[in-house]
Parts: sequence; C-alpha cells; structure tokens
Amino acid sequence: MAFRLPARKASLFAGAAALVAAAGVAIVPDWASAGPPDGKSSSAAALSCWAIKQSYPKSATGLYWLKTPRMGSAQQFYCDMTTDGGGWVLVGRGRESWNYHYAGQSSTSNVRNTPTGTAAFAPATVPGDTINGLFNGGSIDGVRLRRAENTGGTAWQDVQLKYKDLADWSWTFDGGLPLTSVSFDGAAYSGGYTDTITAYDSMLHPYNYLSTVKDKNNAYKKGFAYGPNVRGASTSASSYLYKATSDGLPIPFTQVWVRPKITTAEGGAAPATPKLLSGKTSSSSWGVTGVVGGGTGENNIEVHALGVVGSTLYVGGKFQYVQKGASPAAGQKVEQSYLAAFDTATGEWKSGFRPKLDGEVWAIKGSGDKVFVSGDFTNVNGVANTAGVAALDLKTGAPVSTWKASLIRSGGAPRGRAMDIQDGWLYVGGTFDHVKGGTTIAKSPFWVGGAARVKVTDGTPDTTWNPFFDAGVYSLDASSKGDRVYFGGRMKHMGKQKETSVNDFAIVSAAAPGGHISGLGDTKWIPSTSDPEKPYRNTILEVGDRVWMGGSEHDLQVYDRDFQNKISGNLARSGGDFQTSVEINGVLYAGSHGFDFDYTDGWTYPDPKTGGYSNVHRLNMVGAWNAQSGKYLPNWNPVFASRAGNGVWALVKDNNGCMWAGGDLKSGSWTGSAYQWLGGFGRFCP
Repeated sequence: MAFRLPARKASLFAGAAALVAAAGVAIVPDWASAGPPDGKSSSAAALSCWAIKQSYPKSATGLYWLKTPRMGSAQQFYCDMTTDGGGWVLVGRGRESWNYHYAGQSSTSNVRNTPTGTAAFAPATVPGDTINGLFNGGSIDGVRLRRAENTGGTAWQDVQLKYKDLADWSWTFDGGLPLTSVSFDGAAYSGGYTDTITAYDSMLHPYNYLSTVKDKNNAYKKGFAYGPNVRGASTSASSYLYKATSDGLPIPFTQVWVRPKITTAEGGAAPATPKLLSGKTSSSSWGVTGVVGGGTGENNIEVHALGVVGSTLYVGGKFQYVQKGASPAAGQKVEQSYLAAFDTATGEWKSGFRPKLDGEVWAIKGSGDKVFVSGDFTNVNGVANTAGVAALDLKTGAPVSTWKASLIRSGGAPRGRAMDIQDGWLYVGGTFDHVKGGTTIAKSPFWVGGAARVKVTDGTPDTTWNPFFDAGVYSLDASSKGDRVYFGGRMKHMGKQKETSVNDFAIVSAAAPGGHISGLGDTKWIPSTSDPEKPYRNTILEVGDRVWMGGSEHDLQVYDRDFQNKISGNLARSGGDFQTSVEINGVLYAGSHGFDFDYTDGWTYPDPKTGGYSNVHRLNMVGAWNAQSGKYLPNWNPVFASRAGNGVWALVKDNNGCMWAGGDLKSGSWTGSAYQWLGGFGRFCP
C-alpha cells in the first residue's frame, strides 16, 4: 500500500523542500522522525522500561506506558530509571499482610500511583498474568526488593534474588522459590529459597535475613521480614518497620521490582489457555451434615461420592442428615443417611429420593434410567442382593427390580470403592473377593480379586474377564476408547497366582480374560517415609492421549497414553494426598487435602527441597491444570474451607457446566458479610 501524507503536511513539506533545494540541505520535520516509543502515552507504549532507558538515557523515574505482544493492551507502570542502570518495573509494595496470591492484591493502579509512603503500607501487587506479559512469555530472571531499614523510612536496603529456571511468575515467596543466588546491598551468596534465608550471621549482619512465611508472633501476617536482631519495629501506623509482638520478626515496608529487558517485539500473542470455572462457590442453601457413628479421619467424612444424572446431583458418603443452611428451621434438618439427591440448578433437596442404606457410599455413576451406587452397605431398603453395589430408581432411590448384583468379602463386609461405565459394562473396584448377579444370581458367586464387571442392563457378572488383584482397588477408569481399564490402589500383584507385579497401578485389557497390558513404561511414585503400605493411588483419569493419576505422598502426575513420557508432576503440601479428578473444558481439576502449595516437578516428600522443583504456586484443596500440557494454572485459587482437614474427595461436572466438589467442606466464598455456608459440598460454575 502506498504511503500518503495528509494534504496540508504534504504541501508544507514540498514548500520547505523547494526553499532549501538550491542549498542542497535535507530537512526532516520532527513529526517525520518520532524515534522509538518513549512510553509517555498509551499510543507511544514501549516494550519495557529497560527499552525506554536504552533509547532515552535521561529518562526519569516515574510513570510510563508499556505493552508487549503478550499483553492485551497498553498499561501504565511505575519505573525506576536510576538504580543499577534503571529499567525496573514496580510490581508490588506494602508492609505486612501480603497474601502472595497470583491474581494480585488490591489493584495495579494502587501499585503505580502510590509507590511509597505510609499510604502504601497496605500491600498491593500486579497480577501474575500481567507480569508474565511484561516478560513477553520469557523466563523470570529474578526480582529486586527495596526494604526500609528504619522506622522513619530514611534508610533502605537493596536485595536481589536470582531465580533458578523460573519459567513463569509466582507470587508464592512463602512457598520457597528456588534461587541461584541472593545479594544484600551487593554482598552475594549462592543458592537459597525465598521462604527463609537465615544463613548469613544474623548477629553481625542482622539485615542480611529474609523470611516471607507466616508466624504466630506476627499474628500470622506475612511480609519480607528481617531477622530478630533488627530493633525498633512496632505496630505504629507510621512505622516503616512492623512487629506484632516482642517476639515477632520486623517486617519492613518493601517494594518488589522486576526488570524485563525486552527490546524487540518477538513472538506473538499469548497462547490460548483453557477457560476456567469461577473460583468462587455458587449459592446452594442445602447440604449434608453429621457423620453416622461419629469418628474421625478420612473414612469418616460427610461426602465421598458425587454423581449427576440429568438435572439431579446424587451425594454419597457417611453423612447423617440433609440440612438447609447453618441454622435450619423446623423440618429443614432431616435424617437421610449415606445418600441423597439435589437439584443441579437450584441446589434444593429432592425429598422424594429416600433410599435406606446401612453403610457408607463411596462411588456413584449414572446410566439412563438408573443410578449405580457402591460402598460399605449390605443392603438398600432391606432388599436382597444389593450388597456393596446397587442400581436405584432415579426419583425414589428404590432398588431397580430388574437389576441385581452383590459383592461378597470372606470374613467381613465388602467395600465397593470405585466404578465406571463403558461399552455396556459397569466396572467395580474395591475390597471384595466374590461377585454374583443378574441371570446367574442363583449360581455360586464368581471368585474375583477386588475388581469385576457386570452388565449395565441386569447386573450379570462377566466370568470371562478377571484381572484378580491381591489388595484393595481405590480408583479405576475405563478408557473411552474401549481397549483398556486403569486401576489404582494398594495392589502389588495381579492374577490368581500373583503372576504380574503392578506396583499399585495396573493397565488391564478390556478384552477377556482381562490381562495386564505389557510393554508400557513404568510409572514412578514417591517413596513413603512413614507408611510401608504406601504408595497408593486414589484417582486415575484418561483425558484424550493423557493419563492423570494421583494419590499418596501428595503426588499428581500425568503421562502420555503409552507411558513412555512423563508430561508433568506435582507435589502438594502441607497435607496434600490427591483424591479425585475431573476434566472440564480442557482443564483437569484435582481435589486433595493440600492447603498451601503445589510444587511443580516436585519429587521428594515431606521436604520437596531435597529433590528439587521448578516453581511453587498456591493450592487450596482443588487445583487446576491444562489437561493436555500438564501446566499448573495458578489463576484458579478457590475460596472454601474444610471442617476437619480431610479436604475434597469427589468432583463431578453437572448439566449446567458447573463443577461440584464434595468432602468435609464447611464454608465457601465471602458473600459480603460472611463466608457462605457449605454442608459437605459446593459448586463452581462458569
């Protein structure tokens, strides 16, 4: 396309050219040679503060507009154009009470418009996605901390933290981001982690100390604290050094700076990411409460299973009551133990569904005109041949008369713990050694080892298919491709003569006789330091050509379908065993009793530092990952709480695109005046 000057400017340029032509002097007007963007307006947004400093060395510290190909639009930031060559971007500032959330704290405008002073004491941070945009998708080389050294804010310390291969931004300083080096006012030391740096003689060098973790002596308020020998801190609203008690560590007012040295607009827009659900719980007034028989621990919680058929959510576990709200009115707390139904749109209890079971429900699957349940029960409504597994009417919960099956365990009650449906078969896993049902109900029970499949139509067992495990099955997933079934649990061998070692995970052919599929690469598992019966796998899910699995010692892994390549791994702590998973819109959501951090590529428990990891992000019971790439999605950080620390044991997608989470949940998101009441389960919607 030919470039045309506006008519007026074209005539001026022509006239000027004519006046000087004879003298042989070329005149280029100012407007014709604007030079590189100077960041002084959104239309002149620069790639980085560093680029501005290189093009305009006399640029002063202040506000500038920046935009990279990875940023959706130009934004304004506060730039330090003086320290160590300039080019620094302020991404956070504050005194105590940093939350270190990836999504940011307060607002970006507060960061840039109030960079320092007592009005900046309340922490404000730039969201992690924006910071990744500033680096244009490149790795994060490090950060600079500018910390006040005295109560008046007249003396300052400069701390530089150099990261070790940090591919994406993380605000999770308190999780211990790995470092190659740290320097305090130029005094450099190798290694370290961002949670606590204490090795540098706090007596002689009391300021050469960094602690970002919460501490009861500071009322659990986090910040970038000095060591205990720094004096003068207080709770005064004007003090640049905060300390809640005499034993607390001094937390100085701190600025956090980064320096992306972006000078060329290489690369394109940020790659598309799966669409996440809201991290806030949606309103649902009804729930389940109480634990039948009391008890504590993971086997004694309100919800272990969730299933959806049409517009009905089925909830199973060890709960005793269905209840409306925290303070139910008369008739709004009803004894309905182990299994109940709720409307997926309104959350209302469906009072017509009233099955009577005598034991806990561990798994729920729906199919057409019936819902299957499995668990510790010996019967439903007193009906024969409903032990451990049963098919129930969708509206009433009564056993379907045309479907019969029972699990049997020699010397004790059976447990049906996991189920899936594929190609006309209901697969059941758990702790049992015989199964009977359907057209062969009157014959001798079929001898199995913790796994069986029966017909969806009538419950008849398949006596030609029998993988036969030597210990309990905790999880299973029948591939939608129809060729295999994944099993996880405490199994060590399969086959009646223990012919095959399976290491708590087995891939079984869906074709008779249900043999082990050999030739696949082995999976790795974190060795236990406390329980010789570990490891075990609580959840397995195939998503496309990826297989996700999680369980003991806080590990969640994803492999390609041939198990030749490990795509990604995660370690959760504190707490952390992964217990359930579901895929929604390309996102893998996994539930656990992890309440603090997810360590990407972590591999050692209980201390991930001994084995190394590449990044740390916040984790609160349920995390989100790109189901294909295995990348952790830190933008999703749900707000809800567990009653006894057992976390989330069930996840399911409903007909509205929402995800329901169940466990021992007691509260959800903030509603403006209080945290939302949850009775064992809650939901997250698009």
